[in-house]
Amino acid sequence: MPDPITAPAIERYIGDLLPRRDPLLARVETHAREHRLPIVGPAEGRFLYTLVRLSGAWRILELGACSGYSALWIAAASEPGGGTIETIELDPRRADIAEANFKASAYADRIKLLRGNALEILPSLERGAYDLIFNDLLRSGAGETGGVPNQVRFLELSLDLLRSGGVLLSDNVLCGGQVAEPSPSGAAAGIAEYNRRLMSHPALESSIVPIRDGVAISIKR
Repeated sequence: MPDPITAPAIERYIGDLLPRRDPLLARVETHAREHRLPIVGPAEGRFLYTLVRLSGAWRILELGACSGYSALWIAAASEPGGGTIETIELDPRRADIAEANFKASAYADRIKLLRGNALEILPSLERGAYDLIFNDLLRSGAGETGGVPNQVRFLELSLDLLRSGGVLLSDNVLCGGQVAEPSPSGAAAGIAEYNRRLMSHPALESSIVPIRDGVAISIKR
């Protein structure tokens, strides 16, 4: 088994320092624990919030809504500027949960849920139109299409949609540490290739932060 990305004591310490969260976010966290739904968690949610505020992003795209938790953090961060968020979810049950959470929030008019396969939806969106893209499909969107890892296709399609100077955030880039193994397999293999391309891409300036399961921060030249 790979070593934990962050020592549990450090995770607890950071968690204890976090300010009290919005009641809706707290309810979504509880629901996720009870129903074993993956969410970024409050520490990473706060990290995403900070990055969105720093970027000043106006038009935002998320790949992988799940229960809508991260989109709610992003919406809160973009509230001063009235930013809009489009978020894609393939699983109908998760999409229903996310939609209900969005409707219960103060940001319902600024979040648009796109139901379907991200690989089919992304080519239909406006090129160069997004200030920030959050890719949360590196684990759940694993697989290959035409011999190309889906993770690599997410990167290529996202770059087409991102404006110059825009920010690409990628979650789960460390995949529980499995990307550091000599020959990663499964989702980790596709993520390792994603990371290689991300860090060497001539159109990007990127860094990887070992928070939670690893977040990559990239700026498009």
